[in-house]
Amino acid sequence: MKIVIIGPGALGSLFAAELAARADNDVWLLDHDAERAARINGKLLLTVGEQEFCRLVSFSADATRIGPADLVLLCVKSRDVAAGINGSRALFTPTTILITFQNGISHLDTLAQMKLPVQPAVGVTAMGATLKAPGHVCHGGHGLTRIGFLSPVPREKEKQLDRVEDLFRQAGMPTERVANILDFVWAKLLVNVGINALTVIYDCPNGDLLVNAEAKAKLVAAVLEGHAVARALGIDVPTDPVSQTLTVCEATAANISSMLQDVRRRRPTEIGAINGALLDKARELGIDVPVNSELVSRVRQIEDGYLRTAPRGSCPDRL
Repeated sequence: MKIVIIGPGALGSLFAAELAARADNDVWLLDHDAERAARINGKLLLTVGEQEFCRLVSFSADATRIGPADLVLLCVKSRDVAAGINGSRALFTPTTILITFQNGISHLDTLAQMKLPVQPAVGVTAMGATLKAPGHVCHGGHGLTRIGFLSPVPREKEKQLDRVEDLFRQAGMPTERVANILDFVWAKLLVNVGINALTVIYDCPNGDLLVNAEAKAKLVAAVLEGHAVARALGIDVPTDPVSQTLTVCEATAANISSMLQDVRRRRPTEIGAINGALLDKARELGIDVPVNSELVSRVRQIEDGYLRTAPRGSCPDRL
């Protein structure tokens, strides 16, 4: 199968490395940076524990050079979804499967407003990954990946997504195709709502939020506010979101959240796609979410402090 991953960040690189382990997959990574793509072309390094593996993955910054693909995985930040798709239309045919993997929910509105080349599926994964350097990704832990369409599609498209499910499983990535993918998108959103912003505010690994009474109380309150919004929208979150968030926090105690990584690297964060997007939905519904409002305000204040001093013309957020 010809597979193209748009975005060579941590998750995109991990998907590429895992899928390239099978010799019958032709795997490409599409990067917006032509110089970087040329520098690391064909040399993707995967670290799993104490072991390192070299995967043969082609890199390019030119979608027309890659040509039509069977499967496209969109693994860019939420704010780059439109640009990622518009810059890669040469990859798509009527039979191409597109699966988008983003944090938060703001990308769903972006997708709904775009004229897309194909109807997208949405993915949610619990796999862990850390980008050590361009072309070098560390596997941070196994977790279930769920994929599904947001609205009904022809049976042939469903069969194609079934084949992607099998493909992921064969590559060692536990995967499940679900009919209620939106519920799982919101379940992950609520976990991120409770953890990411607070790790920025307290400048700490995930687990430290559990031993700080003030931080833990804000975590619980932020998730409960988010759950109230989800219920008002008719979203059936599959598990108790507070318990789930505390469990994830404990299981990833030593991890530095993606939002805190962005802050430490002086990049724009995804606060707008996570807590900020929740605020937007709450305002539409007339629901008060004061804790999330506070978290958004404080993270944006931190973010604005370093973005104002970024060199003119720099774009530190894009991978």
